[in-house]
Amino acid sequence: MSLFASERSQNEEVWNGYERIVGFDTMPDAEDSVSGNASYTLQVKAKGYARTKHTRTFMCAVDATESSERALEWIMHNLVDDGDEIVAVRVLDGEQDNIIQEKARIGARSLLSSIIELNKASDADRKISVTVEFLTGSIKSTILELVRMYRPQSLTIGTRGKQVSALQKMLGSTPLGNLSKSLIWQSPVPVIIVRPEDRIQKHLFKRRADPRRHEYTQLVQNDQLPLSRPHD
Repeated sequence: MSLFASERSQNEEVWNGYERIVGFDTMPDAEDSVSGNASYTLQVKAKGYARTKHTRTFMCAVDATESSERALEWIMHNLVDDGDEIVAVRVLDGEQDNIIQEKARIGARSLLSSIIELNKASDADRKISVTVEFLTGSIKSTILELVRMYRPQSLTIGTRGKQVSALQKMLGSTPLGNLSKSLIWQSPVPVIIVRPEDRIQKHLFKRRADPRRHEYTQLVQNDQLPLSRPHD
């Protein structure tokens, strides 16, 4: 499944059962903004969704790679429960003039549709809220800014699966890129790294009994996924 397949973004049937909450598009006016950066935001919620004191927010930083698909699958299968919120963020690194605005909008709608499909495949009765943020700017600083704004329980990113040494295999460690390392050290919330071998199989999407009661931090540690410590 591709997160950004253009044909998926045109299929409005995927959005059945969801209603649009809000949307923002500052791309046409980006040059007039103080930062010069642009953003395109989509937010929907399942019909009957209600935010409560138990609602949790999970953020996932994505790009157009399979590692992002794995990260989103992992979140939907292991973390998200009824009443939770998902925030998917993609930062388009580069000059604003080089960004094709309509292509970015199509990508955002496609990503939103993909998350809805993942939720239906994981638990058709689960009611969630989904926000998709497409922005231009520095990848690290933009992600950290959104983390501070949304205050999620965790930030999840996928790794592309670089070559692992024999020692790393023995220790069960995951090779990380510079961006991942920076986010782990600077993020005010825990950062979860999803490895290539953590791909979620379709037949495992069945939820366990009473899923809300599991502690996701304990689950992450049991799966030996790197989990950063929140800063004071």
